[in-house]
Amino acid sequence: MSNNNKNYKIAFIFVLYKTPNKEVKRLKEEVKALGILDYRIYFIDNTKNNRGYAAGVNIGLKQAIKDGCNLFVVANPDISLKNLNGKNLLAAGEYFDIWGLAMRQAGKIYYGGKIDRWRLSGGLIDKKPEKRFFPVDFVSGSLMFIKKKVIEKVGPPACGFDEGYFMYYEDVDFCFRAKKEGFGIGVDTKNFYKHKESSKSNKQKEYFLFKNRWRFFWRYSNLSQKIKEFIRLPKTFFESLPLFLKLFLESKFLRDFFSLNFSTFLNKLFHFGLFIFLVKNLLPAQYGLYTLAWAYVGFFIPFIDLGTTNYGLVYLPKQSRQALIKLIFLRLFIALIIYCVANIAAFFIFLRQKEMFWYVFLASSTIISSIWSGSYLIINSIRQKVIYSSLLSLVFNLFFVALIMIFYLLFKNLSAIFQAVFISFFLYFLLNYFLVKKEIGRWQWQMDFSFWTEIIKKSLIFVLISFFASVRYKADVFLLNFFQGSEAVGLYSSGYKFLEASVLIAGSYNITAMPIFSKLSKDLNALRKKIKKDYYLLMFLSLSIVFGFYFLSPLILPILLGERYLASIYLARLLIFALPFIFINSIFFNFLYSQDRPQKVLFVLIIQAFLSLILNLVFIPKISYWSPVYVSILGEIITVLLSFKFIHPIIKK
Repeated sequence: MSNNNKNYKIAFIFVLYKTPNKEVKRLKEEVKALGILDYRIYFIDNTKNNRGYAAGVNIGLKQAIKDGCNLFVVANPDISLKNLNGKNLLAAGEYFDIWGLAMRQAGKIYYGGKIDRWRLSGGLIDKKPEKRFFPVDFVSGSLMFIKKKVIEKVGPPACGFDEGYFMYYEDVDFCFRAKKEGFGIGVDTKNFYKHKESSKSNKQKEYFLFKNRWRFFWRYSNLSQKIKEFIRLPKTFFESLPLFLKLFLESKFLRDFFSLNFSTFLNKLFHFGLFIFLVKNLLPAQYGLYTLAWAYVGFFIPFIDLGTTNYGLVYLPKQSRQALIKLIFLRLFIALIIYCVANIAAFFIFLRQKEMFWYVFLASSTIISSIWSGSYLIINSIRQKVIYSSLLSLVFNLFFVALIMIFYLLFKNLSAIFQAVFISFFLYFLLNYFLVKKEIGRWQWQMDFSFWTEIIKKSLIFVLISFFASVRYKADVFLLNFFQGSEAVGLYSSGYKFLEASVLIAGSYNITAMPIFSKLSKDLNALRKKIKKDYYLLMFLSLSIVFGFYFLSPLILPILLGERYLASIYLARLLIFALPFIFINSIFFNFLYSQDRPQKVLFVLIIQAFLSLILNLVFIPKISYWSPVYVSILGEIITVLLSFKFIHPIIKK
C-alpha cells in the first residue's frame, strides 16, 4: 500500500432498510477483516423514515466529514467483502478520485458502467477490459470509493448524491457531475466483490430505473439529444409498455384508481348519451323540472348514511369485521328514516305540484339503493378490490340509461322517465344486498346503540362535510328557479353536466386514495411523497381535460346540443376551469382527514357555501345563470388557499 493510501481515514457508509441484525454483524466482521487501521463504520437505517438511498448516503457523508474522514466507501448492505484486504480496496486510489471494483452479480461480472452518448442511459459493462485500472463513466453505487476533494467540489448543498432520485441512477448522476468537474472515475478490474442484489425482487425496481433515467436525461441532455429522443418516443413507448402493464397489474392503488376512473368514464359516457337524448327531446323548462327533482333528492343524500361511507373508508381499515356489520345496519336504519322524511317533506312542499311530488317519490328510490351499493363499495375499498364495484356500477348504469330511453320512447313523458329510474334502483338495491351478504357471511340484526352513537359522533362531521360540499350546486339550482325560472335551471344544469362528469374522477381518486392516506397517517414523510405524486397525476389529468374541452367544445357541442341549448356551451367552457382546483382540494382534504382534522375541511366548505349563497343572491337576479359559473370558480380557488393554509404547517414539520 502506498504512503498516500496510508493517510486515508476511511468511512464505510452502509444504507440499511429492514436489514437483519445478523447482516449488520456480518458487515462489521468483514470490514474488520480488511486490516485497515483507521476507519469508522456508519450504519444509516432508513427503515423508520425511508427518504431513499441517496438521502441515507448524504446523512452518512455529513457525519463522516464531521468526524474528519477523507475517504468515503458508500455501500449497500447486500454486498460481501470476503477475500479482500485494504490493499485491494485502495489500489485504484492512485489513478482515480472515484473508483469501484469488479462486481460479481447474478452469475456475471461487471466492470463499472458506460453512459450512452445520445440517450444518456447508464448501462453496466460486462466485457472485461484489458487494463487493470480502467476508466469508466460511472461506478455502481453498491460499492463506491469517493475522495473527500470530490465531495467538497461536487457535493454542496446536499453533501453528495441527488436525493431526488430516491433509488437507482443516483450513482450515475453523481459520477456524471464529478467527471464534468475533471475528476477521474474508474474500476479496479482485478479485484471483485459480490453483490447479492436483494433489490432485484423489488416490483418497483424497473419503474425507478425508467423514471430516473428520464430524470437524468432531461437534466443533462442538450437540444439535439432531446430532439432525437422525441423522434424515438413511439419506440420508447412500445419498449416500456410491458413495464407499465406490470406496474398496473401489481399496484392495487393504480389498478383500483384507473379501473374506477375507466368505469366512471364509461358511466359518464352512458349518462352523457342520456343527457343528449333528454335535451334533444325535452324543452329547457322540462329539463329544468327533471333537474329540480334530482336536486331535491340530492339535498338528502348526505344524510342518508350520516357520513358513514367516509367513516368506513377512514376508520374501518383499522377495525374488525364485526364493526363493519354494525356499520351496515346503522346505514340501513338511518336510510329508512331519511327516505320517509324526504317523501313526507316533498308531499307538503309540492302540494300544488302533484306531478313534481310523483317525480321526487320515484327518484328517492336511490336513497335505499345507495345503502347497499355504498356498503359494497366500502368493503371493496378496504380490501383494495374496488374493481368489483367498478364493474357492477358499469353494468347498472348501462341498464339504467337504456331503460330510461326505452320508457320515454314508449310513453313520451317525464313520468315514464322516473318510473324507469325507480325500477332500475330497485333492482340495483337487490343485487348489492346479495353481494354484501356474500362478502360478510352470516349476520344477525344488531342494534348496538352505544356503537352507533360512537360512529355518529365521529361521522357527524362527515355528514356536514358532505352536505356543504354538495349544497352549493343544489342551492344554485333552486335560486335560479326562484329568480329566473325552470328554463334558466335547464340551461345552467346542462352546462354544469360537463364539469360534473369530470369531477367524478376526483370522486374515484378519493375512494381509492383515502384508505391509503389513513394507513400513512403517522408517516408524514410518506404522506408528503403521496401528496406530491398525486398532485402531478391529477394536474396532468385535469389540465388535459380543461384545455381539450375548452378548444374542442365549440366544434362538437353545437352539433350535440342543438340551438335550444347553445347558452349551455358557453357556461360549460368557463365552468371547466374550476376542475384543477377541485382536484387539488381532493388531495388536501384527504390529507386533513388522515390527520384527524375533518373540522378544518368543514370550516373551508362552510366558508365556500356561505360565500356562494351570498354572491348568488346578489348576482343571479342581475346576470342569471352566469352568476353561479363565476362564483363556482372563485369558490374553488378560495378553498384551495384556505386548505393550503391548514396543511402547510403540518407538512412543514
